[in-house]
Amino acid sequence: MAARRLEERFREVLSEKGLTADAEGSAFASVFVRLVVRSLQLTDPTPNERAAVTAGLLARTAMTPEQAGLLLRLALGPEFRSAIGEMELRVFGARFGEEAAARLDADGAEELDLRAFSARHGASESLLLLDTLFRVCAAEGGVTPDEIARLQQACLELGVDGVLFTALLQKHDPRYVSGERPITLTGDRLVIGRGAGCDVVLADPQVALRHAELVRQSSGWRVVDLGSGRPTVVNGAAVSSAPLAADASLRIGPYALSVVEDRLVVQGERTFSALSVRHLRRRIGEVSLLDDVSFTVFSGEVVALVGPSGAGKTTLLNAINGISPADGGEVLLDGADFHHLLGVDRSLVGVVPQDDLVNPELTVEESLFYSGRLRFSSDVTDAEVWGEVDRVLGELDIAHIRKSRIGDALNRGISGGQRKRVNLGQELLTRSTRVLFLDEPTSGLDPRASQDIVRLIRQLADRGRIIFLVTHDLTPEVMAQVDHLLVLTKGGRLAWFGPPTEATRAFGVPTPDAIFSRFNDKSPEQWGREYREGPAARKYVATREHLVGIEGVSRAAPAGQQGMRRSLLRQLNTLTRRYLRVKLRDRTGMAVLVVQPPVLAVVMWIVFKAPTTPMLFMFSLSCLWFGMSAGVRELISDRIIWQRERRVGLGVLPYVGSKVVVLGAFLAIQCALLSVFLYVAVGMGAYDFSLPEMIVTTVLTGWLGIAVGLLVSAVWTSSEAAVGTLPLLLIPQITFSSIMVSIRDMGPLATAATWVTFQRYCFDALIKCGEYIAVTTYVKGNWEKQGFAGQLFKLGLRGDGADNVGIPQGVLLLLLFGGALALLSATTALVAARGKRQG
Repeated sequence: MAARRLEERFREVLSEKGLTADAEGSAFASVFVRLVVRSLQLTDPTPNERAAVTAGLLARTAMTPEQAGLLLRLALGPEFRSAIGEMELRVFGARFGEEAAARLDADGAEELDLRAFSARHGASESLLLLDTLFRVCAAEGGVTPDEIARLQQACLELGVDGVLFTALLQKHDPRYVSGERPITLTGDRLVIGRGAGCDVVLADPQVALRHAELVRQSSGWRVVDLGSGRPTVVNGAAVSSAPLAADASLRIGPYALSVVEDRLVVQGERTFSALSVRHLRRRIGEVSLLDDVSFTVFSGEVVALVGPSGAGKTTLLNAINGISPADGGEVLLDGADFHHLLGVDRSLVGVVPQDDLVNPELTVEESLFYSGRLRFSSDVTDAEVWGEVDRVLGELDIAHIRKSRIGDALNRGISGGQRKRVNLGQELLTRSTRVLFLDEPTSGLDPRASQDIVRLIRQLADRGRIIFLVTHDLTPEVMAQVDHLLVLTKGGRLAWFGPPTEATRAFGVPTPDAIFSRFNDKSPEQWGREYREGPAARKYVATREHLVGIEGVSRAAPAGQQGMRRSLLRQLNTLTRRYLRVKLRDRTGMAVLVVQPPVLAVVMWIVFKAPTTPMLFMFSLSCLWFGMSAGVRELISDRIIWQRERRVGLGVLPYVGSKVVVLGAFLAIQCALLSVFLYVAVGMGAYDFSLPEMIVTTVLTGWLGIAVGLLVSAVWTSSEAAVGTLPLLLIPQITFSSIMVSIRDMGPLATAATWVTFQRYCFDALIKCGEYIAVTTYVKGNWEKQGFAGQLFKLGLRGDGADNVGIPQGVLLLLLFGGALALLSATTALVAARGKRQG
């Protein structure tokens, strides 16, 4: 073959000069330089082009610059320069005979081509050869459109991923990828696309081969989408056809285009942030959850993650985003430990679960504002947060519903698709978000809304984000927006990573949604082994890993607009404001809170005409119940929202504290109103009860009830279980509080139980707010007054002796306050522990 004869000739010339060459190095170099000359059809390269070829040779071999230059000169000679075409072969045969022509034809047939080179030498050498081809083409002022066609063909034959083609083009001629490039508009129709035959070439795999067309009309230019499946976006909205006004913004893939007079200005915004997953493994005992999973994803790409139940999809995502790291392997972002970066700034990742985790009582803009306020650092002003809210509303095309209430299944608000956008918008408020994980974002939506959501996801990726999409929707409309399909089989084995169109060929099915029917055809081990050993793994896994090491490729840096230093007081303020607004919007709940004090006051006024011990018991028990019922659901109803916000830095103390502040304020108002109503209705002033002291005592009782309710809410995961627990707590409060049986008459075990019964202290403290108690003996239509000490003795709340009043009032109030603090501390610890267990 010609490369072998070139090597022999090269070694002969060196020998004549008294020099020697490494056999292996000279063999590779001969093939390498032959392929460069043939692929670019070089005949008389310029000094810069020669230097580019020489640099490629020196990067791989131990040659000297003089030896590399000699080999190139030999390769450019007539004997070795190019392959012989059919016409030339006939001329050669007429001149030198058929036998010589046959030998020459056989020699050409044995020539190593780009595909064979890739198969023999692997991903690293293929990338080096392609890099050299780019270097040569760009040596004289940049790559021409004709050379782009040759480079695209070389990329295809080498089995190199199209993203690497774009990366190398950016490295050697950034005009096509980043920065501003004006193009003069000529003619009436211009096709925009990735293909070399287009009038406007946008060399990026996110752009379709023929993506859109500009059509000149009497009123100006109009853009027409050519039905590639990828969105053509005008002023933030995907269109099939739309006029391009002077101030219109056209976006195709990672490019922003605008018409300025007679020019089309192309602004490239492509960066190459690479998330590399390498050899992830996870096992539980003998069960494999992840088995040596490796792949690399670049900024601007959407990866659809699919597989049967139990294949490890959630395990893989949690291993990547740091929620539950794998047992072995690594995750790198641009060569740096991704989990270490997340420890510094969690805003790099956005996790959007399947359920819509938004407060239904808030409006769209309020939900986004409070989410942003929790994510941004303390030195970011509210005005700056509102600015980011406006940006996200525009980016998600929901500015028109910003004032609308979100609602839920019971209280209708915005549509399901719009709620998905709000849910997604919370993760986009920080511009530093680089990687998005979306779990079934189209679940529960109609086909039209599903396609709208996936097109939106495509647009978000085109702006430079990496997006993982867990889905079971493999319809053509969805797959058209996806760059790569990541297929896991049982045991967490990677069965495919690559474009959906190639996946169908690999699995032997007509459409991607039929892949699920093939999983049982082979064992998971077979699927994993066949992919690892096949050409797709070399092209889309091995070759991609080398991009991280390519110098001269721009990397996306996290936007530095907001540091992640957050103040716990600022978080408490934000959560309190949001929680207060949510509670006030709950009209039914607020109505119950408002009605409770007067209704209970009327009931007790009907039954009790004076402040007897049973009335005071019911009074204190009502306040305790106010608190318990108010707090028993609160840590369950928004637990999933809390877990999501905890991942971006929300503290446990501000979260629990906001509940205490808002519920405590409501309970203070309730208890104060009930105290005032009963003080007036029952005439407690006549028995020397102090209204301020009553209010303090009942408010502390209510707060203690809140602490009990929140603790129950922290223990259970369902509201039904929490509410069902209340009677188990409330009945002992009644039984052991001395109202049913005097403590003096109780047995040792019951007596011991009274010391840990909250209601005992609440009841005791409320009795001591007055000087007298109305006795139950009725004489001549009047209630008799009796000093409270006698009643305390009957109840067993004090011992013998005229001066013995039991536990002093100040100590009782401290016990109520201290008990509430102790229960709240236990609640905070439980919430923190649960959050840690769940990632």
